[in-house]
Amino acid sequence: MMTIGMEFHIDYAHKLVGHPTCGVDHGHTARVLVEIRGEVKGGPSWRDNVIMDFNELKQIVWKHLSKLDHHNLNELMPVPSAENICKWIFDSLSSELDVVRVTFYEGEGKWCTVSK
Repeated sequence: MMTIGMEFHIDYAHKLVGHPTCGVDHGHTARVLVEIRGEVKGGPSWRDNVIMDFNELKQIVWKHLSKLDHHNLNELMPVPSAENICKWIFDSLSSELDVVRVTFYEGEGKWCTVSK
């Protein structure tokens, strides 16, 4: 088994009701790392020698991330913490991909990882 990954960026707004500093509407730019796994079969074509075409992976992931990008995440989930956002991304992508890890960076120096 082998893994490949891609990096994405989204901008979003949210608030964590009751939190002393994050309890007001504010925004973040997040970096999202997505890793999937698969087999390389080998053979004469390029398709036989990749887990998935990176452009195809990008299109699938972006279809899901676009539900978050430039949106208020309080309208999507009750408590849009980094942990819940990361889990939402992992679960959403798992419906189409063999996701092994999603790492969600809320700004710089703060992150959450969900993995199989």
